[in-house]
Amino acid sequence: MAIFRPAIEDIFMRLFILFFGFLVTNVLQAQTKPVQLTKTASDCLGALMINDTIIGPVYSPKGFGNKLEIDGYELGDPYFFEREHNTVWYKFVVPYDAVFTFDLHPVIKDDDFDFLLFHYDGPNFCAEIANGRKMPVRTNISRKNTQLGGRTGLAESAIDEYVPSGPGSSYSSALTVRKGDTYYLLVDNPFRENEGHSLFLRFKRLASGVVVDEVPKEKYEMPLRKMRVTVKDKVSGERIASQIYIEGVASADQTRYAALSQVEQEVVSYRTYTINVIKQGYLLASEIFIPKNDSLYEVEILLKPIVLGDRINLDNIKFDSDKTEILPESQSALDQLKNFMEVNPGMHIELQGHVNGESKRNKKRYRKLSAARAKAIYDKLVAAGVEKSRLKYVGYGNARMIFPTPVNNRQAEANRRVEAEVTRL
Repeated sequence: MAIFRPAIEDIFMRLFILFFGFLVTNVLQAQTKPVQLTKTASDCLGALMINDTIIGPVYSPKGFGNKLEIDGYELGDPYFFEREHNTVWYKFVVPYDAVFTFDLHPVIKDDDFDFLLFHYDGPNFCAEIANGRKMPVRTNISRKNTQLGGRTGLAESAIDEYVPSGPGSSYSSALTVRKGDTYYLLVDNPFRENEGHSLFLRFKRLASGVVVDEVPKEKYEMPLRKMRVTVKDKVSGERIASQIYIEGVASADQTRYAALSQVEQEVVSYRTYTINVIKQGYLLASEIFIPKNDSLYEVEILLKPIVLGDRINLDNIKFDSDKTEILPESQSALDQLKNFMEVNPGMHIELQGHVNGESKRNKKRYRKLSAARAKAIYDKLVAAGVEKSRLKYVGYGNARMIFPTPVNNRQAEANRRVEAEVTRL
């Protein structure tokens, strides 16, 4: 029997090794399984503090959290992605004067990550980001590079501070930082990550003997351009003095110019601006304008003299799908409609509600919903001081859809509208 002992011991040894290997593998897998971050980390105010130079792997929360802080930007903007998707906010404090770089490593190379890096500068920081008044110090919104494993970040070898969407460098240039400064890093994954990501922060200490005051201070201010708005009579082509309202400018929520036919306003590229023009005897004009990268943008607004039966599409007054409550962002459009009524005191209008109906039949609930939306605007105007006798409202349901068979969200949104028809001058 002794001649079989080595064989038996060998079998037991092999089984032990297999079991130990299985145990170690499972422990390692458990250790590297991504940690699911909570929804709080999707908001600037709930940013996750990084107290080490490595974090992860972690799995970002689904969605944008309780507040959509990045929204309404245009494709191609080098400073911001269009909106938040599946986001996580990180923050960290600089340990010493250094050149800062970092790597973001997705576990799966096909995951696409973008980032915005902000320098914290006071208690209103998060509110100013949400209001579009805070400029990031670095961004990278480029298309993922699977040859790099989908990695992105800051690197000393990189050249560009800001990299827009599309083909481009996966890394933006390094940043000189000072001891004690706080930075916020917003990481966004538009398609929901598969297996999480890790962050590696690197601080390359500045050479000894460098005085803090001699460290180059990088300033990041909004890159302003000029927008010139000219108002003309649509029939004669002549310039006419009007009330001009420009919404979305960096310095204020709205800028008003009274009795001018041409104005110039500083604007930021790739932002959305709404221009409203009011003139007695003319239809309310509203135009959305998105400047790109020229030094001067020319916007021409043609005002149409009012005639009986004219309709104004109140498409800037928004409702949620199947809801009758007016969304808060519609307040400015309501104010402009009220001003339009005040400037033309003899004018009467009928508010006409329309819905994006799912069928060809104009169902009762469609008519009820469209009437309720028109009445919601009616109530707002009355509350603002417009006489009831000048206003009527009606719901047409889906009887007058602009796109009878909508094929995308834009067409469906166009069907879901309220119009104001001039019924008396």
